[in-house]
Formats: sequence, structure tokens, C-alpha cells
Amino acid sequence: MAVPRIHLLSNEETEHIHSMSLDILGRVGIHYGSRRALEILEGAGCQIDWEELSAKIPPQVVEKALETLPSQILLAARNPAQDIHVREGMLFYTSAGQSPWFRDLDSRVRRAATSDDLIQCTCLIDALDEVEEYTPLVLPQDVPPVMRVLCSLEIVLQHTTKHFLGGTIGEDVLPFAKEMIEAVLGDIGRLSERPIFSIVHEPISPLRNVGEMVDLTLDWAPYKIPISMGGMPLAGATAPVTLAGAVLQTNAELLGNMVLFQIAQPCWPIIWNASAATLDMRSGRAAIGPEAALMSVALIEMAKFYGVPCASMDICAADAKDIGFQSGLETIFMGLVTALAGVNNLWGPADMDGYTMVDLAHVMLSIEAIRQIDRLRKGMVIDDEHLLLDTIKEMRFKGEYLGHPSTKKYFREEYLLPDIFPRESYESWQTRGQTEEQLAIERVKDILNTHEPEPLPEDVCKELERIMAAAEKVLVD
Repeated sequence: MAVPRIHLLSNEETEHIHSMSLDILGRVGIHYGSRRALEILEGAGCQIDWEELSAKIPPQVVEKALETLPSQILLAARNPAQDIHVREGMLFYTSAGQSPWFRDLDSRVRRAATSDDLIQCTCLIDALDEVEEYTPLVLPQDVPPVMRVLCSLEIVLQHTTKHFLGGTIGEDVLPFAKEMIEAVLGDIGRLSERPIFSIVHEPISPLRNVGEMVDLTLDWAPYKIPISMGGMPLAGATAPVTLAGAVLQTNAELLGNMVLFQIAQPCWPIIWNASAATLDMRSGRAAIGPEAALMSVALIEMAKFYGVPCASMDICAADAKDIGFQSGLETIFMGLVTALAGVNNLWGPADMDGYTMVDLAHVMLSIEAIRQIDRLRKGMVIDDEHLLLDTIKEMRFKGEYLGHPSTKKYFREEYLLPDIFPRESYESWQTRGQTEEQLAIERVKDILNTHEPEPLPEDVCKELERIMAAAEKVLVD
């Protein structure tokens, strides 16, 4: 099997980045902002600055923590047939977003996202086999801010059976969230065996954390639910301007946080999110381009050096404001580069306008990008069966392979047949009279009109309603 791959760092370079990361952790350390975290680290032999709320981590503590880091992870689903078994060499996709804005399918006007929009988003992703893990695409703006996380959780639990990657669940809503998970699983203790959702933990560049977020992540330690962990370095602003410097700092941030969670709960599953951006020195905005791709590839290779599964947000990072050449280029380019570097998880399809707006037509078009990326990753089989030497000898100078039995036998496994981009003549395209955007909208509406997510039992739905009513009474009233 000949499989295309992208490589950036040599063995010596990965070793050098690791060595310098250890130097940063030992001499500078990580600001955790949490006394609870520092007590855990102090017990493991780290040097604590209680005034600064930071810790310096000796190399031997890092190396010991790396020994307990799992290389394979179960992301369970409400439907066990949709469980994701994360391991080396595999790639799965996660819808990403939690955007405040939604582009209406009919009016095509950007407006504030609603809970009904989130239901549509959830049902659509539930129907798309190409996307295995679900993160709420929009954050509903029609519910009180304090209730948004719980509203999203209820909608996800009711409208998809896929694994759920959630954001940070605040301390005030955490008891209600745990009640909802228990209502679905029957016993929240089952999370240790069947983690139907995972959480995001994001360090802040440079070398910092929000203490409250650290504590909220540590609250899940008894259940060992998987953590999707990754900083968002902005080279030239919150990280060094050089790509190598930004990679080094980010690697140290990831290592420093990994150490905390492995000490708190050995073998706690972690997926490293190898994503980065640069500061556009003209606009002051975060920029996703070739520089971001290079940094992401380097971080993916560092994750492989440590033997830990890794993710990248790059396929969802379209800065385009509308569907067109820019949105297509940003989606396929960033996703393809990181996929060929061997990333295990790509966040996409997702939002536009720099992570702030969801357009379901763009989501549907991005599915075609996913299909093409997956086909490129498969590569080509080079063996005597597929080289078809005897067939070439048999056909000699006749260009009539269409009728040969080998064509019927192999074309479906060899060729990707585009699902949403018809290959047709100009006249046929003109007669059809639909742009790719219109075709995508039509496809989305067909799915939403016909797909029925697997429902929860009626008693579970009633229990979720009860929990939501209780939460609203406490948190809003």
C-alpha cells in the first residue's frame, strides 16, 4: 500500500523540542491559577510558587507522567455501534463550533443562533456518517446565558446518539449536568466504562491556565472521561513570532497540563489538540494559513513522539464570510495537510468567519472535502493484483477498458464518486440551474425532513425536562 504522508521534523528535531520543553517546565514552569492543582503537583515533587500560583516541573516528573499516558482511547456513544476507538493510524471527524451566529437556510441572512437552530444542527450531524463525534455547532442565544450549556446538553442527548464533546461546564451548572448524564446512563459511575461525552481543556498562551477551568476539569478525575486538550497560541501575539518558537512554547504548555492530569488520575485519556494560528499584522486578526499548517504538523509530530492521540481544529478554521473559493480553499487545504501528517482527529466540518458563524450549506459542502481527504489518505494499492499486468497485455493497443471485467470489479473501490459536486457538461449544469450552494441547501433540507434521530426512552426525556426546570428555578429565578 502506497500512502501519501507529510513529514516535517527529523528525529533529532523532535528530541530537541522535547529537551527544550523540559527546560522551560523546569526553569519557568506553568501558571495553573489553582491551589488545588498546586497541592497535587507539590505532592509529586514539583517546586511551587504559592503567590504566583505556578509550578516548576522537574524532568523526571514529566517522564513519569508520560509513562501513564494512554495511546488508545474509547469515546463511547449512546449507541454502542457508534463508539470511536482512537488509536494510531485512524482518523475521525468532530463537528465544531459553539458559534453565536447562524446563517439562515432560507433568507441566507446571518442572525443570532437559537435552540431550534441547534436542534437542526444536531439532527444533521446525526445523519452524516462522515462525522463521528458531535460538538454543538451553535450556542443558542435565545436562552439565558447561564442555561446555555444545559440547554445544549439536553438537545444533544435527545437528538444524536454519537459521542458528545462538550465545552467547559461551570461549577453552578455542573450538578445539573451530572444529573442529566445519570438520567441517560442510569448510573453516573458508568462514565468510567462508557464515557459518552468528553471535555475540552484549553491552556492559555503563554504558559498559563484559568484556575477555575483547571478545577472544573479536575472535578471529572474520578470518572476519567477523555480530555481534548490544546492551547490556542497566536504566534506574534501570545506566542513567539517564529513558528518554531510558537511550537516550542505550545509543546511545553501541553506537557505541563498533561503532567497535572496524569498525576491527579494516572492513565487519564488525553487527546492533544495540535492547533495554532498567527497574528495578521495588518488586520490584528488570527490568521489560518500555511504558517498555521506548518505549526500544526510540527505539533502532530510531537504528539506522535509522545505516543498520544492528537487532534487539529484546522479543517473548521475558515475565515471566509461566504461560500466561495476562499471557504473551499481554507477547508480542504488545512484539513488535507494535517490529515496527511497523521492527525487522529479533525474538527470539521464547522463554522465560518473565524469560528463565529455556522452555515449548514457550508457544513454540507465540507462533507465533500472530508470524503476527498479520506480518499487521498487511503493511497493506492500496489501489488500484482492491482497492477493488472495481464490485463494490459490482453488489451494491447485497444482503449476499451470500460467494458473489461476488471473495471467493473475495481472502480468502486478505486474511485471516489463525488456526492454533491456533479461531474457534468456545461449544458447540463446550465439546465439544472443550481449553484453548489443551492444544491447543498437542498441536500440539507432533504436530510432534515427525513432523518429521525434515535429517541431516548420517554421516562428519560421526562427526567431531563424535570432537571432543566429545576436548574432554571435555581439559576435564573
